[in-house]
Amino acid sequence: MTIALVFLLLAATLGGYLSIGYLRGTPPPAAGWMLGLVHGVVGAAGLLELVIGLERHPPPASAGVAGFGVGAEVLLGLAILLGLLVIMAAWRGKRLSGVVIGAHASVAITAIALVSAIVALG
Repeated sequence: MTIALVFLLLAATLGGYLSIGYLRGTPPPAAGWMLGLVHGVVGAAGLLELVIGLERHPPPASAGVAGFGVGAEVLLGLAILLGLLVIMAAWRGKRLSGVVIGAHASVAITAIALVSAIVALG
């Protein structure tokens, strides 16, 4: 479960860096799309590791975090869908509302908090 948390925290760090440029209105550097791709791949790897980790070692019900794993999986799946919406808009050359990017970040950060609780209490 710790490996999933590390992947998710790395993806969040990359996403935070990408969001700073977006909020400033400055276009990303020439390799900005590559950084976005790495952000998405690392986040998806974190979700995959979370699914595998929960299958092998479910969180203990006695710690009060039994449902956190499923909740984190659902939220990360939603974050991936919102991230794909951002990618589709970028390919079309459109600038999305900050609400979509904010929702993507909020859902992902909530999932990270759930995974952190599992790691800390599990």
